[in-house]
Amino acid sequence: MFQYECSVPPCNAADVRRIKDPQARLLVDALEGCCHPRAERLRARLQTCHDADELQALRAEVLNLLALSFGRPEAESRLQLQ
Repeated sequence: MFQYECSVPPCNAADVRRIKDPQARLLVDALEGCCHPRAERLRARLQTCHDADELQALRAEVLNLLALSFGRPEAESRLQLQ
């Protein structure tokens, strides 16, 4: 069985509260429950994102990751709440 160990520390509730950009915070919330190996890296990148263009690129990555993990309808549903 494949076992993945992420080198990025998991994002906890205190980390999410420290995210200043509301869009970045919503994207981190959308990743809730996603166990894909890229999810923690995306959460870490969202914590330090300060550029609008970078945030748009990260939003596209979040949508793609959610679609891979949960299917396109669920991914779109999670992101429409924003």
